[in-house]
Amino acid sequence: MSRSGDVVLGVLTAVPVGLCAVAAGGMLLAGDTRVLAIELALPAGVLGAGAIVSALPLSILLARKGRARARDRHDAAVDAAAVRAAQQERANHQRFLARLDHELKNPLTAIRATAVAAQGEQQTDEWRTVDAQAAKLSTLVRDLRKLAELETRPLETEIVSLEEVLSEAIDALGQQNPAASGRIAFTVTRVPWAVPPVSVDLDLFSLAIDNVLGNAAKYSSQGPIEVRLREQDGWAIVEIADAGRGIPASDLPLVFDELARAQNARDVSGSGIGLTLVATVMRRHGGDVSIRSVENAGSMVTLRLPIRG
Repeated sequence: MSRSGDVVLGVLTAVPVGLCAVAAGGMLLAGDTRVLAIELALPAGVLGAGAIVSALPLSILLARKGRARARDRHDAAVDAAAVRAAQQERANHQRFLARLDHELKNPLTAIRATAVAAQGEQQTDEWRTVDAQAAKLSTLVRDLRKLAELETRPLETEIVSLEEVLSEAIDALGQQNPAASGRIAFTVTRVPWAVPPVSVDLDLFSLAIDNVLGNAAKYSSQGPIEVRLREQDGWAIVEIADAGRGIPASDLPLVFDELARAQNARDVSGSGIGLTLVATVMRRHGGDVSIRSVENAGSMVTLRLPIRG
């Protein structure tokens, strides 16, 4: 029933009572204290019909409220089921990653040991290739294990200055990659207000920053890298932009998926886990990450952290 129908039912219910109240009030104001008694003999059928007519609007309203409550209960049950399904899917995924790590770790260790021993006897390109590929698989297994741990590891939060965290990450990248150090520009917006300290798990958040900064340096062999920090609408915003090769439009929707790598990045070493780690870290902190990119122009990764209290 529409809202206008509810109004009509309410009026039908209230009009008789209202009319009686108005009449009685008028008599009192006029000083009329007489008692008016009206006796009217009605057949039983008429009395029954009147009772039904009087009760009909009220019963419709009650039925409508009952249906609304039932819908609310149903919607709540659907939402709870969706949350349980998502949690179960995540738990299944974590168990899969743990099994994968367990099953692959020992064989890969044996392969690498054999390759190293063989290279000691005869330095051949074939054994060097075996060792390199086994090392690549070992790195992939390690990153998958790290991703599974991120999902369940309790956060050890502390209050930190994002400006200091970013400065330290930039310095660390400069030590590892001196060629990239001279291309990085770091700007912080302090007017009309500075970014306040935030509560984060420093190890995990630093891991996310290191991944994004490392990608910016790895996929842009030249050109500037800009790191920007500002506050906006209760969020701490970190932007890391580069003038590198960018990401093809067809690959952009998949960049945060596990093992996803852009078509134009096959020549650069990597496991395809980095941005998945970043997204997991940001989600666990109540934040998010997004990326804008144009092939052959560059990319900008935006990380948002909520500023609480």
